[in-house]
Amino acid sequence: MKIFNMTIVALSFVLLTACDGDPLSQGPRSPGPHGPFSASDFDRNGEVTRAEIDQFISQGPEREVGMVAYFDLWDADKDQVLSEAELAVVEPPFAFDGSDANADGEVSLAEVEAYVSERQYRQMGLGEFFDLIDTDGDDVVSADEIEAAHVSGQLPRG
Repeated sequence: MKIFNMTIVALSFVLLTACDGDPLSQGPRSPGPHGPFSASDFDRNGEVTRAEIDQFISQGPEREVGMVAYFDLWDADKDQVLSEAELAVVEPPFAFDGSDANADGEVSLAEVEAYVSERQYRQMGLGEFFDLIDTDGDDVVSADEIEAAHVSGQLPRG
């Protein structure tokens, strides 16, 4: 039993140090119940400050603009389809995860537009979405403002 416990501790250490102290650098975080507000609440206090959302945006250039605008940046031949070759150079590589609805290995503009229609925050930059949800303009999206966004339909749960 002692060897088993030591093995678990060693594996845990390897997994934790593999993140280089920045789990977001390893790919997208599960958004959580409050979408980008869950992912950007770095101190896990239930509210998101302007500094936290700005830090989150800086860790992924696709977060600064909506997904359709980001799509346009990578559609080199302007045919409204990100081919496998175009997707291979997208940074970060997970920017369009979840948007290939027909799983053909290419992402069309129509697929991205359908994907973003499910979430308002995917339609605009996260800074702009933060401003929309921060109704009192204090540069903090509080738990009450997050709940109000859920109730109004601006932020789906989960």
